[in-house]
Amino acid sequence: MSTVSRQLLRQLATRFGLIGESPLMVQALSRLLQVAPTDLSVLITGETGTGKEVFANAVHELSGRKRYPFVSVNCGAIPETLLESELFGAEKGAFTGSVEQRKGFFESAHRGTIFLDEIGEMPVGTQVKLLRILESGEFSRLGSSDVHKVDVRIVAATNRDLAYEVRQGRFRQDLFFRLNSVNIHLPPLRQHIEDVPVLVEHFAQRTADKITVEYHGIEPAALQHLATLSWPGNVRELRNIIETVVTLEQGARITREMLDRYLPQPTEEFDSPLTTALVRVNDTPRSAPTMDADMAMLYRTLLQLSADVAEMKSVLRHLLSMSVDLQEPSPTDIRPASVAPPTDVPVDDLQLANLERRAIETALRRTQGNRREAAKLLGLSERTLYRKIDDYGLL
Repeated sequence: MSTVSRQLLRQLATRFGLIGESPLMVQALSRLLQVAPTDLSVLITGETGTGKEVFANAVHELSGRKRYPFVSVNCGAIPETLLESELFGAEKGAFTGSVEQRKGFFESAHRGTIFLDEIGEMPVGTQVKLLRILESGEFSRLGSSDVHKVDVRIVAATNRDLAYEVRQGRFRQDLFFRLNSVNIHLPPLRQHIEDVPVLVEHFAQRTADKITVEYHGIEPAALQHLATLSWPGNVRELRNIIETVVTLEQGARITREMLDRYLPQPTEEFDSPLTTALVRVNDTPRSAPTMDADMAMLYRTLLQLSADVAEMKSVLRHLLSMSVDLQEPSPTDIRPASVAPPTDVPVDDLQLANLERRAIETALRRTQGNRREAAKLLGLSERTLYRKIDDYGLL
């Protein structure tokens, strides 16, 4: 801990919620303190739930731009067709529904910092405009050829391997090099498990203060149990568990038995042999020989495939559970249970695309058009739902 003193670590924890005393976290915090006062672009990498947005906010607050806006943009939650206008603005009439001139996120962040989360989801065409801003500070609104200047610091984050995305042609190499001038890598919780005690103490005390109860600590056996878990959701998952326990148990001393009541039970998606094997691969000690780059890439690809299969299972379950509601029959259409269902179902009704479209329509009706809630109901990401709405012409 030679690069960051304990006092400075406490200050970072108090001010930003940046918790960690392990060598890997101290290394990330040291890099943060080095780069924050500069105007360099920063690329923050790490798995989901490792605290990338918290670090991005700290970069802004520790810089000379802290008096100006910090604008956070999730590139993966905005449909590709709208992302460019959201970032750079649009002129009146630039596209259907554009009834007035509007500023984009970059103009809103002038003289401040813009945080581009999930930068790996950005379409290649939009990447070209982003590179232009990085190089010259110039951009044009959608539907206009007028050039505007903006002074913005860019902090980007991703849970993807951008070097691999470059090789696959999905991310521009020149943009990657420009963004990656300074990289802060946040390790998964399973690689700095020694930080669990200080994280638990921080989250528990903060929750107790919020609900105005006294926190009575955690038993060693409970703490040891937390240190044995793999934490696929990383620090965010640990925080949610501790907040739930402290809130529902009103600050009572946390026991192993108490944790068992709140910890999620393993499911086939998160506890499959493939996922377990990949976690073991990712946890290989640093002193072990480094694996061949192609083999490492194969493991990461398999892990992504495992996650995709889990999402597909979830979507299919939702489609099946909602299928009984798709027709929304009137009371006069209800038949007695003894009557067999008709067998002459139109072929079109059996096509997956039609079922999917009708499931989306039903979800949107149930949520009164709230797309975020509809995405949750369907078990889809917001980005996927937006794309399917566009594909089916449901706008």
